[in-house]
Amino acid sequence: QLIEEFAEFAERRLTSGGNCHRSEVAQSFRRYFAKYRDEESEEYPLTNLEIEKLFRAWNRSQGNPEMSSAGFFTGVRINQ
Repeated sequence: QLIEEFAEFAERRLTSGGNCHRSEVAQSFRRYFAKYRDEESEEYPLTNLEIEKLFRAWNRSQGNPEMSSAGFFTGVRINQ
C-alpha cells in the first residue's frame, strides 16, 4: 500500500527538471498524506528514511541520477 501511495504522490507532486533535497520530498509526502504527518505516530508509523527509500526506487525507475552526497536529487523537482 505504501508503494502505491508514493506512486500517487509522485504522479501528482513530482515533475521532471530541476533538483530537490530528500528532506523536501519527505516533508511534501507527509503534507500530501495527512495520516503520515507525525513521524512518531503509532497508528501510521513511517520514518523519513522509509520515504527516502521509496523516493530512491522511484527516482531510479525514472532513469534519473542517484542522490548526491549532500542529499540532492537531480532531474526531479516538487510541483507545489
